[in-house]
Amino acid sequence: MISFIRGYYVLTVEGIETESFLNYLIRNKIYVYNVNRINKTKIQFSINREDYRRLKKIHRSSKFDIKVKNKTGIPFIAKRIYTYRGMLVCAIISLIVLMSTSLFVTDVYITAPEGIDKESLKNELYKEGVKPGVYKKSIDRKIVRDNIMGKFDDIAYVSINVKGTNIFVNITKKEESQNEEDSSNYCNIIATKDGIIEKVVARSGEALVEEGDIVKKGDVLINGANTTAIPEIWATTFYEAKKSSNYIDVKNQRTEKSKNVYTISFYDKKYQIKRNIKYRDYEIENKTYEFRLGDYTFPLKIIATTFYEVKKVEDKVDVNKLKEDLSSVVRNELAYKIPVSARIVDTKDKYNISKSMVEYVVTVQTSENIAQLDILSKSEAEAIIKSNQEKKKQEEGEEQNSNPQKRPINDIRNEFKEDSNKKEEKSENNQ
Repeated sequence: MISFIRGYYVLTVEGIETESFLNYLIRNKIYVYNVNRINKTKIQFSINREDYRRLKKIHRSSKFDIKVKNKTGIPFIAKRIYTYRGMLVCAIISLIVLMSTSLFVTDVYITAPEGIDKESLKNELYKEGVKPGVYKKSIDRKIVRDNIMGKFDDIAYVSINVKGTNIFVNITKKEESQNEEDSSNYCNIIATKDGIIEKVVARSGEALVEEGDIVKKGDVLINGANTTAIPEIWATTFYEAKKSSNYIDVKNQRTEKSKNVYTISFYDKKYQIKRNIKYRDYEIENKTYEFRLGDYTFPLKIIATTFYEVKKVEDKVDVNKLKEDLSSVVRNELAYKIPVSARIVDTKDKYNISKSMVEYVVTVQTSENIAQLDILSKSEAEAIIKSNQEKKKQEEGEEQNSNPQKRPINDIRNEFKEDSNKKEEKSENNQ
């Protein structure tokens, strides 16, 4: 260890009677250690760095071949570092930059289920400071979580995890039952689609439509129905599907010409190296090159955009074959659209052919039940019940006013007849 701190040389000596040379060095107070014989005329040994100058004087007057095999120790390492001090300074600066950039966010990854507006969520996270280029320790995850959950009613929980220089945001959506009020066994019947009413089977509730009425999707058909006696509303509905395609197919064929445009992205800022693209028609391909080191993602990205020149090539397709393909596609599409419970009444189809386009249109008339339950909350159900009770009271009140003495209607009619007969008798006596 002391030899490594001071520095030492590993030498090889070749010649006849090398042992005598070693004895001569020892007599001249040159410390020799780690002696190994390589062959009969060659040996290897180590000496301290301070003794090397005296060895050089002895070597000039000796008949032995002495070579330096290795230089080991801190003084030699320091000399190499000083020789390449420019590289050392650059390495230290790079290390400082790397350590400083690792304290900032490079990317934010958001994982959210369907029904969550990712764009609005991303904007809110940016407002709260969760964005590239922000100092990681400046983000208070609890405050961000509370603010996001307060602004989005359909979010149950927000998980924010920091891994390396990346932030991963995971969203948990509320269950539908948590967003709704307590439901009741009352409902409204609404239309699932547009149609013409054929028959109303109102087992409960108040029917608001009758045969022949035209309704639109979402219209209320029956008000205040009971879920234990679900009504049926049969209507004539129409389904249409169309598909078009060019029978003169124009394809892009790439030429041998292409140009690359590079964009350097540093955090959220982008710097583009512009080039003039004089191609009339072209196709674009993008490739993004990221620099990663384990979990650490460097904030520097290079986006290579390649512009390929293309020329338009026309290819004519058999019209009859194209019609068959369009017919198959359209009918398969209608098979998915039309419910299994619907009864097909009529089907009409036609082909429209223009200069370069073939269009196939199919219209299907069906008869189906368009009733859909819209469950009411308890408060809405109570309001409907009160409204029905008031209507009944009004109807009962009108009947009492029409016959306040509660006498049979026939008796009232008889009184009018008797009065009229008396008037006629008086008029005759006066004559």
